[in-house]
Amino acid sequence: MKAAAAYNLTDDVALCVHLLARRVEKLSHLRPAQILHGITQARNRSRYGVYAECHGLRFKDGRREHVAGRYAWVWPEVRVRGQEILYYITYFLPRFLDQPPQQRLNTLLHELWHISPRFDGDLRRFSGRNEFHGPRFDHDVDALCAEAASQIDLERFPFLRWNFEELTARYGTVVGTRLKRFRPRRVHPAELPTSLAVAPHGSRAPGRQRQLFSF
Repeated sequence: MKAAAAYNLTDDVALCVHLLARRVEKLSHLRPAQILHGITQARNRSRYGVYAECHGLRFKDGRREHVAGRYAWVWPEVRVRGQEILYYITYFLPRFLDQPPQQRLNTLLHELWHISPRFDGDLRRFSGRNEFHGPRFDHDVDALCAEAASQIDLERFPFLRWNFEELTARYGTVVGTRLKRFRPRRVHPAELPTSLAVAPHGSRAPGRQRQLFSF
């Protein structure tokens, strides 16, 4: 008897995102070929914790460099098969797959909604104290879920039908791309082009939370 092929979660999620970008109008700004998907192991099997994280690979307004005082930070240029990558999303297993099916879709769309409408490597920003998670954020994600359910056949995607144990029983194992965490490199401002070597008024070092979002 032929053994079942392993289930590749990240390949399946990438296909789902490709269809969502084509069929859901509010996600039409996404360029799926420039989004990487990866998996990592959750520290425990608890239902409470991080399900997924969305990372931008550029600073505010899509800038690759950020100057703050004596130092500057520069994002690396990440390319896969010649294509520049501007975002990557990491899914924590098995916790991501232990959610109810509808919540898995909600988590995926939550992370995609963090991507800037300009698709420039920055994250979606809002006015007010919570710059990256406006007051209507969750409402907008719920609306996206309803539209997505009407535009694509969610049943075709195993990760939206079966949980981790069920997928393991069907396929033997769940696999996916493992990504390293990309970080900006600190350099001296003199190493930047002259036009970028002076820090803007009131600038400060970039905080990790400014480029990392989880749900």
